[in-house]
Amino acid sequence: MVWRKLLATGFVIALGFAAFGQSQPAKETSLRARLGFRLFKDDRFSSPQGDLQNSCSSCHLSDEDPQGMRAHTDFFARSWVPWRSGDPRRDELRNSPTILDSALMPRLHFDGEFSSLEGLVKGTLAGRPMGWLPGEEELSFERVRGIILKDTGDGANSDSSYPALFKAAYGVDTERLSKSELIELAVRAISDYLRTLKTARTTPYDRFVQANALASGPEGSEDPKHFASRLLNKIAVLEKTRALKLPGGFDAVALKGMKVFFRADGIGSRGNCATCHTPPLFTDLSFHNMGISQTEYDHVNGERSFAALEIPGAAQAERPSRQFRETPSLQKPRCADLGYWNFVDLSNSPLRRAGESDDRFLQRMIATFKTPTLRNLAFTSPYMHTGGFTTLESALTELMRLSEMARAGQVREGDEELAQIIIREADISSLVAFLTTLNEELKPGQKY
Repeated sequence: MVWRKLLATGFVIALGFAAFGQSQPAKETSLRARLGFRLFKDDRFSSPQGDLQNSCSSCHLSDEDPQGMRAHTDFFARSWVPWRSGDPRRDELRNSPTILDSALMPRLHFDGEFSSLEGLVKGTLAGRPMGWLPGEEELSFERVRGIILKDTGDGANSDSSYPALFKAAYGVDTERLSKSELIELAVRAISDYLRTLKTARTTPYDRFVQANALASGPEGSEDPKHFASRLLNKIAVLEKTRALKLPGGFDAVALKGMKVFFRADGIGSRGNCATCHTPPLFTDLSFHNMGISQTEYDHVNGERSFAALEIPGAAQAERPSRQFRETPSLQKPRCADLGYWNFVDLSNSPLRRAGESDDRFLQRMIATFKTPTLRNLAFTSPYMHTGGFTTLESALTELMRLSEMARAGQVREGDEELAQIIIREADISSLVAFLTTLNEELKPGQKY
């Protein structure tokens, strides 16, 4: 796959601050994650001009909400942002994805806006999630700096203050740092915390793979379709010899759904899912147009209106474009969300095909979005980048409809793999059963 060729809060983290015999590198990692955790939770960094005080954890919850556990996501279709008169909106552009395993992702955000955790964090601290408007970046950083320098911690323990935590974690005096130096270090601390947030790989599916000595993912540069075929062939051999083991939480219905999920060719149902949702992360970390933006746009502006939307070519396009990073509305009929079209590097992208022109490549990137992981779906609803689907059944039904449209040539620049999906209503219950086996048993996390 393409990316294989390259090279909230409170989630369970075994840091052990006071553990006897802890190595210095591990201790430093713990202290930096502790500092990053506090910064991640701090809602004082929001613009005072907004009507909400947001923190990073406002959109990436763990166990703070009475509605239940989350895999570092919130419950909204689109996360809330502070309302500003200069940009009167309540909803963020897209659904907030989980940040588990984000350290393994070469591009971040559904539209690939950021190429590093540090870039993502810095952009968030100075962006709309915190109530800041374009042009207010320096104001946002000045606010972060002021809060850090004046912080006194919990009052009873001066060691919990930001200056003390920065000193312990990075050996610096915050008073001696310039604004840019302090901001970069704060960004680094939050990023260091995010790097500790990983999926546990202890799901029923993971136990099924281990119990049957199956490959956890493609080997080297192995094509995902080849991997999927190899996996299904081994399962077939184990079934024939009655050696296949079904551990707790992984039953015959889930196995049936797994076969549809991994099947990419042949007669009958084939989900072709593992081509993009490739184990063990259950994402290829790449970008595809599955027709979701078209569905949303057409729902607002009329059937087949997305097909008629005028989108400039490579020479004329100004990217990123406010016009094409917008939620569709009747008030703005020329606005749409084109996803990675806004940020793809026309010169160096590994997605570009040999001999492909700038115009054709950019056109092919229309409405492409990063493949989300399928791990912990029980804790990340609603689904898709629009947050438009509240259940797995509804999301799968929509993919079934869009795949039929793709085969009829009715999805504008639809990904070629979309047309290869052939599932029926009878397959949905078993597919849901399989996807359920990708859920961990999330528990309340350790607090610092």
